[in-house]
Amino acid sequence: MTLISFRDIHKSYGPEVVFHNLNAQIHPRQRVGFVGPNGSGKTTLFRLITGQTYPDMGEINRTRDLKISYLAQEPELDLNRTVLEEMHEGLVDILSMHNRLEILSHELGTLSGDRLNAAMKEYDRLCHQFEIEGGYSYETRVKSTLAGLGLPQELFEEKISALSGGQRSRLSLAKILIADADLLLLDEPTNHLDLQATQWLEKFLLNCEKAVLLISHDRFLLDAVAERILELDGKRARSWRGNYSCYIDTKATLRLQLERQHQKRLEFVTHELDFIARNKDKEGMRKTARGRKTRLLRMLKENPDYLDKPTDQKTIQFSFSDAKVQSDIICRAQGLYKAFGPIVLFEDLSFDLYRGSFLGITGPNGTGKSTLLKMALGQMRPDQGSIRLGKNLRIGYLDQHATVLDPEATVLQEATRIRPDLTPEQLRGKLGTFLFSGEDVFKKTGNLSGGQQNRLILFRLVLSEPDVLVLDEPTNHLDIPSREMLEEALDGFNGAVIAVSHDRYFLDRLADQLMVVGCDEFGDKQMGRCEIICPIENKGVWSTYTELLQKRRQTAAEEKQKKSAAQSRPDKVRVTAPPELKRFNRFTVEQIETMIAELEGKIARMQERFGSDEVYRSAEKLAALQTDFEAAKVERELLYRAWDFRSQ
Repeated sequence: MTLISFRDIHKSYGPEVVFHNLNAQIHPRQRVGFVGPNGSGKTTLFRLITGQTYPDMGEINRTRDLKISYLAQEPELDLNRTVLEEMHEGLVDILSMHNRLEILSHELGTLSGDRLNAAMKEYDRLCHQFEIEGGYSYETRVKSTLAGLGLPQELFEEKISALSGGQRSRLSLAKILIADADLLLLDEPTNHLDLQATQWLEKFLLNCEKAVLLISHDRFLLDAVAERILELDGKRARSWRGNYSCYIDTKATLRLQLERQHQKRLEFVTHELDFIARNKDKEGMRKTARGRKTRLLRMLKENPDYLDKPTDQKTIQFSFSDAKVQSDIICRAQGLYKAFGPIVLFEDLSFDLYRGSFLGITGPNGTGKSTLLKMALGQMRPDQGSIRLGKNLRIGYLDQHATVLDPEATVLQEATRIRPDLTPEQLRGKLGTFLFSGEDVFKKTGNLSGGQQNRLILFRLVLSEPDVLVLDEPTNHLDIPSREMLEEALDGFNGAVIAVSHDRYFLDRLADQLMVVGCDEFGDKQMGRCEIICPIENKGVWSTYTELLQKRRQTAAEEKQKKSAAQSRPDKVRVTAPPELKRFNRFTVEQIETMIAELEGKIARMQERFGSDEVYRSAEKLAALQTDFEAAKVERELLYRAWDFRSQ
């Protein structure tokens, strides 16, 4: 069964061709990662699926009654609703059933005869459907999804208009995830998510029974979730089995095969042309040479791409110049303390960063990562202690909000501001390596996309020839090829790097120290706590940190199990209890205490009866009371022994 199929799709916007003869299929419950450079058409393909745009040629076939839930990059929310009201809006069918069930439950007591039978049948049918569609747990799902994506309970009754941009994005994602749908279209779902929320999303998608199409530059997420990669490149789509790492390995192998094939074809054509040139005028060989020339020309005409060389998508190419720093210590923090009102970000934080080191900083949103960078740069003062960079260092700073750019300045003017010693022609040549060519260099930076702004800031960093790089979310807005080029450049940089990032792949590849800000020992949010992780052999810092968390959680679970076992030790003692006490094993210590109290009262009442005329004057009643009294005392002794035994 196929949910959606694309057949020979052609799509253009004016002279720009996005797709040409594109073919692809999406199947139920598949988790597919969409990859391709920025501008390759990933979002356009989503819009074709939802019917927001149409192909110029070709066919799109959808299975009947297909329900689609689409997360666009710009959230579409009703600002006048509360958070919970907006979440409920995505569960219209379930809430409608719930309301109908309530109406029917009230009507059942007032109906009779055929009308009662009909109402009961409808009630039973709706109850069954309500249960199948998770109606009895929808409120729990709503709240757990919001919490998992980092929206705490105190925001549930807040108006959406009061939320930040990041909170609105997370709410939009939560609404999409719980919607009744066969297919989830997620366009960059980890934007505005911290690591904890991203990891929660991974688990959700892995357990999701819906088909998932995922556009993401998060390579860790694609590795964890995707079971197929759909690559958009060269105006066509190609499907690859496995996750992102499998796709990279398979593609590299195929690339090598294509390069060898191209070399063989080139050698074949060269050999044929050489044969034709040597024999076209030779007696007895002219006919053979003409025949081979005819066949060669026919083959090249029928296969116009026969000699095309395998090419990679154009991406940025750059490297950093060597740092000229002389001092060993690049950054030093001593007894650092910073708070905003009652919220403590850092408390008694001390560390040193040495020449050639790469410090990665990560943690939940709002825990002070960017604040730490600003204090190191001298843009903000700590409340106590100190943090400072070494003297006479050339600092290259990348701000995730692009505030270092003048929105009214052109791309070329921004470049000139950094290196006024270079001519416009020299700067334009260098800008070309960052994909700024032609009229692009005269665009105002305020009109650039987020990805273009980040590329320009990276270009400024390279031009400044820094000794130290201070990077705040450097991979934001960069597509995967551009991220990989940045990683190559940073890997070859001999200066020091301090980088705040949520990109686990980036951190794992480059950082030799990881500072985790605002997390407890198990990775849950805890303001004010910092921890520095160093990688173990053959592992990156993020993989090391993940393994450390798993060990801590396992140890904590084992300790909890031991404690629980110790608390329930009486259950184990029952096996070795004396035979006369075994009948008390089914009672708790508290129950035995109650039994003792009741028996003490009974014995006291027996003692009073010994003095009554009724018992005193009847030998038979006196003997019976005496027997019961002795039995009660024996029982009391056993209860006390049982209590003492169980209380040890």
